[in-house]
Amino acid sequence: MNRFFAVVAFFCSAFLTQAQDELTLANAIQIGLQNNFNVQIGKLNEDIAKNSNTWGQAGLFPTINLISNQNNSVVQRKPANPFAVAGKNISDNVTGQLDVQFTLFDGFFVRLSKERLEKLEELSSGNARFVMENTVQAIILGYYQVLLQQEQLDVLVKNKAFSKERYDYVKLRKELGSAITFDVLQEQNNYLTDSAGVLQQEIVIKNAIRNFNLLLNENINKTYKLTDKIPFENEAYRYEDLRDKMEKSNTNLRNQFISQELFRNATSIAESNYSPTITLNVGANGSLDRLNANFRTATGNVLENTVGYVNRDQTQPVYNNVNETALTPLTQTGNSYGAYANFGLRFTLFNGGQIRRAVENSRIQEKIAQVTTDQLKLSLENDLLATLDLYNLRRQLVQIAQIRLQSAELNLSLANERYKNGALSAIDLRIVQDGYQRAALDNLLAIFAGITSRVDLVRLTGGLLDNGQQ
Repeated sequence: MNRFFAVVAFFCSAFLTQAQDELTLANAIQIGLQNNFNVQIGKLNEDIAKNSNTWGQAGLFPTINLISNQNNSVVQRKPANPFAVAGKNISDNVTGQLDVQFTLFDGFFVRLSKERLEKLEELSSGNARFVMENTVQAIILGYYQVLLQQEQLDVLVKNKAFSKERYDYVKLRKELGSAITFDVLQEQNNYLTDSAGVLQQEIVIKNAIRNFNLLLNENINKTYKLTDKIPFENEAYRYEDLRDKMEKSNTNLRNQFISQELFRNATSIAESNYSPTITLNVGANGSLDRLNANFRTATGNVLENTVGYVNRDQTQPVYNNVNETALTPLTQTGNSYGAYANFGLRFTLFNGGQIRRAVENSRIQEKIAQVTTDQLKLSLENDLLATLDLYNLRRQLVQIAQIRLQSAELNLSLANERYKNGALSAIDLRIVQDGYQRAALDNLLAIFAGITSRVDLVRLTGGLLDNGQQ
């Protein structure tokens, strides 16, 4: 019956293994660069900088404005001017203007602004690359972290199987009368201890996979069959070669150089304010007007008015014919149009020294950027040297750990034979077994530490992203 359940468990385990997605390190990096949130944000910021890097944004092209207004008013007038229209005046008008402004010269501000936009795009690309390098490094270490935990589980399972074999062996000896209950309980305790270690390691693996899924932005419960192995490349590096490569390719240093160029550009822009600005304004304007009011108009009747007498003789009056008028509500319409072309010159003669101070401050910022660059280079050289020393140390520790593991394996095999022959106690055999387990786990940790240092070296020299994408 137990064999039946064992066979069923074997086939279930094989089915689950096949159902898992096979994942290489290269595929994991590709998935992470596509899905990782920080990488997506970095790419979007890069798109913003790319969209802004145009001559139009720099100010090369003219500004064209179409301006229109519609005005309405109601006025009750009792004017002193006899030619003004009295009474209620209702007026409305529509004005329009097409204005085109050219900057003919501004101290090369447009060209300098375009250079600044290009540097900003380059810096944004460098920042995106920096985020991608962080992501690639985290994915590489996360991938190998899962492999490390799985390899450690294999060691613990092997150790558990060895304890189970010895436990069964002692129970058989007790049945044959050559062992006592104390021996059985002791081996049972060892077996249960190793079983608990396996269960705890399985939880560690699950957590490592969940953290790996966070990096890839995948389903948190997704599982994989990792096809790569934990590598140990015992490769030697020369510090001079690494330093030269770092100075050319390190992402932080390249971004700092770009920032330094931006400060130089800012100084040139500040100095451009010393130059005059010449502008040209051309355009056209026009309006449509309408007025609704009581206008005095002729009625068609002629009124005969006495304006005087001949020699003051009232029998000889003098008449004047006047056309009769009346106030009539009418609507009058009109229009106007025109064009203009104007040149403008602006030259700052004095503004309290603001331009001079701005130039001086910008030059100081240039010096700060240069000092920051020198500081960064020195810091990177120190980090590179420390990382290289640590990598070389860990290379040696891996070799030592592998020799220790070989010795522990041989020692465990010999101790097991001596135990079966009665020449070694169970306690001594357990000590040897624990020594083998520690040696196996230390060997895996030493290899992982070596990988971590090597990844740090590749990143410092600017080759991590290129290697990760291949």
